[in-house]
Amino acid sequence: MAPVTVEVPGPTYPIESVDRALTLILAFEETDSISVTETSKLLDVSRSTAYRLLSVLEYRGFVRQDPRTKMYHTGSALLRVALAANHRSDIRAALHPLLEQVVAEVDETAHLVLLERNEAFFLDCVEGSKMIRATPRVGTILPAHLVAGGKALLATLPDSELEQMLAGELQALTPRSITSPERLRREIAGIREAGWAINDGESETGLRAVAAHVPASAERGGLDTAISVSGPAVRLDDARLDEIAEFLVGRIAQFIDSGF
Repeated sequence: MAPVTVEVPGPTYPIESVDRALTLILAFEETDSISVTETSKLLDVSRSTAYRLLSVLEYRGFVRQDPRTKMYHTGSALLRVALAANHRSDIRAALHPLLEQVVAEVDETAHLVLLERNEAFFLDCVEGSKMIRATPRVGTILPAHLVAGGKALLATLPDSELEQMLAGELQALTPRSITSPERLRREIAGIREAGWAINDGESETGLRAVAAHVPASAERGGLDTAISVSGPAVRLDDARLDEIAEFLVGRIAQFIDSGF
């Protein structure tokens, strides 16, 4: 028997402006940015109406405008709402004990990272005990190609999806940031072979990090994630990064084998 599709009725007294605002917010599920013209076409309204709606959402922090391109992107308020929901999500609850185990062993700050298109979203954190340490980035979004967790997740993508990401501009945050698509391709190939990724001062000067992929499972929300360990470069030399990387990969494997 064919499945029956049930139409969910709309509200009896729809508020058109609210419906437009929610429609626009939902559009960010499918796109990284939107212009006034695209908003006008999406909502079937004039450009002036689209601009006013975007201005209200920007005022409330749900979108932000890039002053250079004039495009609108998701804002901090929308991320805070998403983060509040994520705090209660299965994936955060399932992997927080693993973060604690990692930090108990290496005593450096560990983050749980998700990939959102070409950006890395920092979902959870456990800090190390040292006075000088990496600070929590929970709720922060950074270009995926500049952080260890993001690169570990980019390495899991099919080549076709990776090439789509490389077709855009690669943003730089420090003089060490990778902005060459060819150089990033070589690094991704190395990550796939080694099983871990490194951030060598690419997102923040003086910070180094190493990360490994945590495969998706139904028990963990069905999403691929990565765990990164970060700290000051003066403490995380090459030998220490290699040591943490090998431990991280092994501990993730043990955690998965234990049934999580």
